[in-house]
Amino acid sequence: MLAQWDGRRRYANLRKLARLARSYEELRGPDVEGFVRFVAEQDAVGASELEAVAEEEGTDVIRLLTIHSAKGLEFKVVVVADAGRDRGRSDADEILCLPDGRLGFRVADPASGKRLPTEEYEAVKAAERDAEYAERRRLYYVAMTRAIDRLIVSGATSEGAADAGTPIGWVLGRLDAAELGAETTEIERDGARLLLRVDRYSEEPPVEEPAAAEEEQLELFAVSANGDQAIEAPTLAPLAEVPRPPLHRVRRLSYSALSLFEQCSYRYFAERVVGLRTRGAAGSVPGQEGLAATEVGDAVHALLERVDLGAPELPADLAEQVRARYPAATDEEIQRIRGFVAAYCDSELARRIAGLEGAAPERPFAFEHDGVLLHGRLDVLQLGDKRALVVDYKTNWLEDETPAEVVERDYRLQRLVYALSCFRCGVEEVEVVYQFLERPDDLVTTCYKVDETPELEAELSTAIAAINAGEFRPTPSDFACADCPALDLVCAGPRLRNRG
Repeated sequence: MLAQWDGRRRYANLRKLARLARSYEELRGPDVEGFVRFVAEQDAVGASELEAVAEEEGTDVIRLLTIHSAKGLEFKVVVVADAGRDRGRSDADEILCLPDGRLGFRVADPASGKRLPTEEYEAVKAAERDAEYAERRRLYYVAMTRAIDRLIVSGATSEGAADAGTPIGWVLGRLDAAELGAETTEIERDGARLLLRVDRYSEEPPVEEPAAAEEEQLELFAVSANGDQAIEAPTLAPLAEVPRPPLHRVRRLSYSALSLFEQCSYRYFAERVVGLRTRGAAGSVPGQEGLAATEVGDAVHALLERVDLGAPELPADLAEQVRARYPAATDEEIQRIRGFVAAYCDSELARRIAGLEGAAPERPFAFEHDGVLLHGRLDVLQLGDKRALVVDYKTNWLEDETPAEVVERDYRLQRLVYALSCFRCGVEEVEVVYQFLERPDDLVTTCYKVDETPELEAELSTAIAAINAGEFRPTPSDFACADCPALDLVCAGPRLRNRG
C-alpha cells in the first residue's frame, strides 16, 4: 500500500477503514457481510466517509477540514472562514416533513394554478427553519471550540440586523462588539478578558497619478532616414527540450507479471500496461460455455489450496466446487481439472510434503527491490530453521517440450523471486520445485544458496530495467499466444515466426 502512488494517504484510508470496522464490530459483532452492506448503504444515502488525513494533529502542516470531519480534533490555531454568509436554504420544497411526523405541503389553486400553502405548511416551515438554525449554531460551536491557542473567525459583515443570522454576527452579538471601533480593544465578558480587533471598511485615500513624462513613447520599430524600417528582432534563448515521458514506469510487480514478461513482453504490455482483458475468459459468466486456459489453471489452484497437505486426496464434490466458481465449465473440462488434482494427490511430491512439518498452502509474500514492490503467493511453502521449500504447480500443455525447458524459458525470473523472498525470512538455502501436473513426477528442482543473493538481485534489476525501458517486442509461442488479448488485433502472433 505504501509503495503505491500517494501511499501515505492510501494507508491512512486503510487505517480509517479498520477503525470504522472496529466500531461496527463493537456494536453489531463480527459480521463482515453486514459491515460491507452498512458501508454500501452509507454511500447510497450520501453519507459516505471522507478521505482520511495523512498527517496527525501535531504535525507542522495546514489542514483544510469540514466541520464534520473536525469533530473530536483540536489544533493550536483554527481559522473559521467565510463566516459572514447566511446559508439558509430556499423555500422551494412543496412538501415538508418533520421527524415528529408533522407534514406541510403546498397545493395548486384550481383557478389560477398558483401553489398555495396549507394551514400547517407555514408552521412546519418555521419549525424546520428553527431546527436548521439550531443545527448551524451547534456546528459552528463545534468548529470554534477546536482551537487551543488562537481562534480566527473570518467573514464580511455590515452594521444592522441584516447579518445577525451569520456566524460572525453571532460572535459580535455575543461579545456586544457591534459598536466597537476599528482599533484593537480589550474587553471583558463573563469573567474572561479578550483582545478583540474589528477591521471596518474605510475609503482609501486617493492616489495621485504620476506626472506624465515629457519624453515620447518608445518606438517599437525605429525608422531610418531613408524611410526603410530597421527591424532588429531580439535573440531569444532556445527552448529547452521537453523530456519524453516514459512509456511505462513499474512500481509493483507480481510473480505472474514477471513470468508473463518472460514469455512475451508484448503481451505484458497489452495486459499490464494497456489493460486488455484475456481472450475467452468468460468461465464465470452464466450462459457461457467453456473455460480459458488461465481459468482452468485457476480452478486447479483453488482446489489444491483446499487439499489437506498432510493427507491429500481428491475432493468428493470437485465438480460442484468448480462450477460454483466457473458455471461455464464443461464436463470435459471438469474431467481435465480432476485429472490435474488427482495427479498431485497421487504424486511422490505430495507424499514428501505430507511428511514435512509446517508446510502450508497459498502463503503470501512481498518485498521491495529497486523501488519496485514484488508480491505474490507461493502454492506451498515449508520453512525450516535454515532451509525453505517452495512448490509451484503448473497446468501448461507441454506437448513436445520438457518441463525443464519450459521453466528455463518462461519461469526463470519467477523462480529467483521465490528464492529472494525466502532469503528475506532468514533462511540460508531455498529449494524451488516446479511440478507440471501433466507430468507430475518429472519435477524441475533448483537449489539456491544465500551467498547467491547478489547475483539473483542483479538479474532481477536487469529485468526491472528492461520493463522500464519500454521495449515490448512480440515473442510468439503457442502457449503465450493462446489467449493473448492482442492476438489478431495488433499482433499477428505465431505467424510472425514465418517472416522472411
